[in-house]
Amino acid sequence: MNLRPAENRRRPFTPSEWDIQEPAAFTRIARSPLELALITGVVMRIFRALVLTSGTASSSYLGAALVLGTLFLLGMATLHLGRFPVKEWPYRAPLFAIFETTGEMAMSLVLIALHREPWGTARAEFSDWQPMATGVLFWRLLAVCVWALLLGATVQFIRGRVKDSIKETDPKTLPGGQPFIERRTRDEL
Repeated sequence: MNLRPAENRRRPFTPSEWDIQEPAAFTRIARSPLELALITGVVMRIFRALVLTSGTASSSYLGAALVLGTLFLLGMATLHLGRFPVKEWPYRAPLFAIFETTGEMAMSLVLIALHREPWGTARAEFSDWQPMATGVLFWRLLAVCVWALLLGATVQFIRGRVKDSIKETDPKTLPGGQPFIERRTRDEL
């Protein structure tokens, strides 16, 4: 057994140290796939419309906008999924993507009615809505589900490593069977 001096050991993770007091309304919205996903969809569609109708059409500008939009989408999915056990993610991730697409395409209908929805180099019309919705649903489902799979695998891997490291670094007794007592000086308190 590899024993380290007491000053080099870290005590096990205590969840209460990480508890953050957040408003009840924020918690309720973050736990609801419907509300959070609809808000995400509306923001994503407005952001897309703003990016495609203003600014220069350089590849770096569009690439930066794509990265920013993807980070926002996956961040919101993480905000929702992180509130539930990993075993619930296989149905929560696609549900989030479907509701996000619903919010995005509802906003798209509003933008089409206002003649502000970009579609290629022209403005979208109501006949363009169905192909846009199909494409958005496919890409959102793919992105959110792959992200949930990668995030879930990472969470499980880290949990396994933390559990193993706690077992290795938290001896209850010294090799001679004597209980481990950590002595602290006044300076350490």
